[in-house]
Parts: sequence; structure tokens; C-alpha cells
Amino acid sequence: MRDRKKRKMWKEKLKRVVLFLWAGWCLCLSEHVFGAELLSEPISGVEEQKAMQEIDAEGAIYYTALGDSIANGYYGENEAEVVGYPKLLAADLEQISGKHVELSSFAKNGLTSKKLNEKILQDSFVIEQITKADLITLTIGANDLLQEFKKVSREILNTETKFYTADEAVSALQEGITENPLLLVNVVSAISAWDYDSFAQRWDATMECICAHKKTDAQMVVTTIYNPMAGRELPGTLNAVIESVISKMNEIIHKNARVYGYRVVELLGSGIEDYIQSDGLHPNRTGQNLIRELMEYQLDFDVFYEESTEKEAQKALEETVKKAEAAERKRQEERKEMYHLTVRRVVICLLVIAGFFFFWKNRNNEEQERRKKSEK
Repeated sequence: MRDRKKRKMWKEKLKRVVLFLWAGWCLCLSEHVFGAELLSEPISGVEEQKAMQEIDAEGAIYYTALGDSIANGYYGENEAEVVGYPKLLAADLEQISGKHVELSSFAKNGLTSKKLNEKILQDSFVIEQITKADLITLTIGANDLLQEFKKVSREILNTETKFYTADEAVSALQEGITENPLLLVNVVSAISAWDYDSFAQRWDATMECICAHKKTDAQMVVTTIYNPMAGRELPGTLNAVIESVISKMNEIIHKNARVYGYRVVELLGSGIEDYIQSDGLHPNRTGQNLIRELMEYQLDFDVFYEESTEKEAQKALEETVKKAEAAERKRQEERKEMYHLTVRRVVICLLVIAGFFFFWKNRNNEEQERRKKSEK
């Protein structure tokens, strides 16, 4: 009786082991077969969207804007909101070209040519943006003149008062000249002695830095300086001297255009003085739009616009999809190899179990024969 119970128990255990291995083998088979069917589907919409984003990034137009408060779109507290010409230009460029325009603006209020060279152009991130830019614009120089004007005003008036704005300096000068008209001669003499060589050196340093890092086919457009004092009630002689200084500064900008390969937007005498905010210095909305129009007149839009842009984007998308499908096929092949390996392992396990089973049965038969002989 005991031998029968043992044999029955062994049979039950063997059945469980065989069933467990069989279930595992079926699970591996279903995972690889149905998994392969799922992986053979086309790439998902998410992957396609990622592919389109990569294409957009590759086809984007990179625009780097440098400059002072004019390029920064400064507007006073009581003024209507003003958008700087770089943003207006970027929007037009995007619409005309049909491409995304990546604008990197490093325009700062109160920036002088000296600070541009010593701070902005020493920033590695700024240089990185210049390096990949397709378009570079620059507006600088007005604050150089305004800083000199404030400095001269303090010296002529013999005051320690620090003028934070040109308005304060102009008001103080007007009061001083009213009390002592001879001060006008000193002011005119001091402004006439403007250090053009220093400005020319700083301009050269700016251009050398930009040209050393920009792409050879990148377009660069710079603006000249308009008279920020044109709207001020200054003595005629002083206004004439300021106009003369600005003209000579603009000559420096113009004469270097060929040397550094940039185009010039002439703002002096462009009529922008009629579209100034109440501070008498900064362009209003119409003034910024005027600068944008003058900028666009100097740009070669054919470089940015291509009729085949959409076709090229579609072609690039198709190539990306093909690469994704090839990668999918490779993954399927790897999974098939894993499937075959798993099958081989399961077969080996089954053979081992079968061998064990036959060994156990053979041994069991031998024991039965021995018992029969002993009973005889």
C-alpha cells in the first residue's frame, strides 16, 4: 500500500512539473509571436511628431539681435507698449520664409559700445548664438553720445550732481545757459572735441569679434545713430554741433561696411525723429516699425525663402520614418533570436524531464520485477 501511495505522489509531482514547464513555454511563445505583431505596426504619432520637431529645429532661421534700448523696445511708464524692431523683423521673416525664426536678443537699456565689448561680447552664450546666427542686427552708439553729453554738462556747470538721464542734463544746461549765456560756448567747444578715434576703435573691436565667430554667409545689418536731441529745445548752435558729431560717428559706421561685410540702415534724416516718445529719445510704435521697414529693405530674403521648403521637410520626415522603421525591424530580429533561444531552452528542459520520467519508470519496473521474484 505504501509503495502505491508513493508512486501516486511521484506521478502527481511529475505532472505538476511538466504542466508548469509547458505553461512557461506557451507564455514565451505567445509573448514573442504577438509582441512581434505589435512591434510590426507603423511608428506612433508621438514619434512622428518628434521627427517633425527635429526637422523644424534643423530648418529654423537663427537671428541674433545686439544693441541698446532702441533695439530692446524701451518705452516709458505713460507710453503705449512698444515692441522692438528685432521682434517685428523676426515675425515678418517667419511669415515670409515659412520657417521658424529663433530670436536671441541681447539688447540692453543704456548699453554703450564700451559695455557691449566688455560685457555682452565676452559672454560665451552670446558668442554661441552669434556663431549659429543666419542674421545679426546691431544698434549701438547713441548712449556713447548721451554719456558724453551728461559728462560735459557736469563739467561745464561745475556740479557734482549726477545726471541719470539726458533730460536732467538738458534741463540743467538750459538753466545754466539762461543765467550765463557764455556757458554755451564752453558746451559747444567741449562737445566738438568728441573723441572719434576711441569710438572708431570700439566699433572695430565689436566688428572684429562678431566677424571672428559668425558664419561666412550670415547677413549682418547695423543702424546708424539719429539725433536723440532733435526734439529738445536747445540753442541752434548746440543742436548743429550735436548733428555734426552724430554725422561723423555715422561716417565711421559707413566706411567700415565693406571691410566687415555688413549693410547699413541710415536713421539720421530718415524721419524717425518725428516718431519719438515723450522722453524725446526713444522711438514709439511707428518709429520701431519704420526701423523694421528700413531693415527689411536691406535684407536679402531670397536666402531665407525657398519654394521647396515643404517638399524638403516632407522628404526629411520620410527619411526619419524609414530610419525608425529600420530600427524597429532590428529590434524584431533581436526578439526573434531571443524567442528561438527560449524555445531551445524549453525543449532541453522537457527532454531532461522526459529522461528523468523514463528513468524513474524504468527503475519502478525493475523494483516491481524484484518484488515478484521475491514473492515466488
